[in-house]
Amino acid sequence: MHPTFPPPDSDASRQCDELGVSQVRAMLRREDLAEPRPGWRSEAQRWLDARLARQGEYAFRGVLVAIVLLGALILCLAWWRW
Repeated sequence: MHPTFPPPDSDASRQCDELGVSQVRAMLRREDLAEPRPGWRSEAQRWLDARLARQGEYAFRGVLVAIVLLGALILCLAWWRW
């Protein structure tokens, strides 16, 4: 199941895309940071959640592909040895 996130505001999303994950995460950690506009923090958090969910999905798919390829390699080697 894919997590569903409300669509982020295009302005905040564009700013987050320009900054990147590490800078957005650092900005969200800082309490003393003045927000560029009201609600930016919640929109940036939604953007970060969506980005991390996609990265987690890609990592999971990569692990599955690696398992399938390793299984295929083992089967090929077993067939070749017999």
